[in-house]
Amino acid sequence: MADNVSIHAGATSALDVIAAEDIAGAKLLRLKIALGTNGVDGGNLSATNPLPVSGTVTASGPLTDTQLRATAVPISGTVTASGPLTDSQLRATAVPVAGAGELTPASGQVSGSGNNTLITPASGKKLRVYYAAYNPLLAAEAAFRFAAAGSLWLRNNVTANSVIAKDFGDFRYVQGAADEALILNLSLAVSTNWSCFYVEV
Repeated sequence: MADNVSIHAGATSALDVIAAEDIAGAKLLRLKIALGTNGVDGGNLSATNPLPVSGTVTASGPLTDTQLRATAVPISGTVTASGPLTDSQLRATAVPVAGAGELTPASGQVSGSGNNTLITPASGKKLRVYYAAYNPLLAAEAAFRFAAAGSLWLRNNVTANSVIAKDFGDFRYVQGAADEALILNLSLAVSTNWSCFYVEV
């Protein structure tokens, strides 16, 4: 049988066609849903005028790849990851790497026996040394330290005109406490060239 039904509204009126669908020989009336409270025309239900739904929807199971890509999903709390980043992960987003950044070079010559102050940090700052070297013109014992009584480091007995140098690399360094100056300690009064690369932190 065909869809739809034709009826007369009155004895002399023309036929009106009522939307219906034929299912197994029976007519199923097709209706539109209109929205709105009593006495209010809220318009027909449509893609731009959807059926209002309220309440809590409980979902179980993981989100699919399509669901994750369609709309950003807010995540709160702590996310723990283990294992190294893959090549794809590294290329997708820049990964911050902590290193020294821009270093400040410094060099000079001292000649006093005992402590010789080389660099004094700004008030409240620390000196972080990534490279240090010295070159006494005579045989002597020399070493660096932070502050007048700090531990000696890069300490050596060197022959005349020898160069002692240490590059700690990008991720290792020697660091003094706040306000501690970098000092070169000499066993005797001898002209000694020095150089270093550092940052103040």
